Amino acid sequence: MKYTKRIITAFLFIMILAGLLYGASGICVPKTNEPGSGMEEVVANGIMGEKAGTIDVLFLGDSESHSTFIPLQIWKDTGYTSYNCGTGDQTLDYSLTMLRRALKKQDLKIVFLEANAIYYKESKEVPYAMLCEMFPVFRYHNRWKTLTGADFTEKPDYTWTDDNKGYHYSAEVVPSYQSNYLSFDMTNEKSRIIPVNRYYVKAIKRLCDKNGIELIFVSTPSSANFTYKRHNATTALAEELGCEFIDMNMLPDEIGIDWSKDTKDKGNHLNFAGATKATAWMSEYLQNTGALESHKGDADYASWDDNTGGTQDEDSI
Repeated sequence: MKYTKRIITAFLFIMILAGLLYGASGICVPKTNEPGSGMEEVVANGIMGEKAGTIDVLFLGDSESHSTFIPLQIWKDTGYTSYNCGTGDQTLDYSLTMLRRALKKQDLKIVFLEANAIYYKESKEVPYAMLCEMFPVFRYHNRWKTLTGADFTEKPDYTWTDDNKGYHYSAEVVPSYQSNYLSFDMTNEKSRIIPVNRYYVKAIKRLCDKNGIELIFVSTPSSANFTYKRHNATTALAEELGCEFIDMNMLPDEIGIDWSKDTKDKGNHLNFAGATKATAWMSEYLQNTGALESHKGDADYASWDDNTGGTQDEDSI
């Protein structure tokens, strides 16, 4: 009888705690996804403001992703819609979060995961990441300082979206002096993928499979980040999970990156000139898959024509 009372007491305590966390989450979560609302990673979370059922392709990953793929250029080239949910230093638990948010409104066909984050050692441990998903108060606890009356009475209404669809524009040029980086350190060895990152990659794959989405690993051109060990490990992981892996570093002639002009920070990230080259290749790749349909001329997508040229260099898109 004593143990039964303890179990009931513990159960009631957990239920009360969960109720308090749920209520606090409803208060602390930003009520809009606009800049200044308290929403984290506002540009990437503009995906939540896109019209339901209008995004075909999603790019996930760290700053390598958001500096490389230009959704408006893909639209102009192909009529396909995409959104770049890359964020600086994005860990795989947040990639999974962004995918879940996108799927609340979008029927995605293809998801690209930038492989650089697979080798981060900073992903949140699974239990805490799950708590952040279940109870957003853990993610937004610092908002208590800026709460207003609307936070206690209004429900979230996410309608803002980024004109550049998540792409981060930079025209800065800081050359890389490792243009021949593909000739360095050739090996058959593989980098280690820590267990928590392997878990999240598999979770992303399961979620894609559940929703009929093709998951593709991609490594964007980066003379600073490329290693053969990572290339080999990502290739093996892709084969294990039944995914395609595109290493754009291995396509120097096809993409044509000029490392004296096309990088903004010595080869770590592409600038706008480099991104247009990488995106042009991606547009052609997407067309060759035959998996997508052009939305050009469809009145429901008229805003995409209005936004084309929305980056700072309008004449280049």
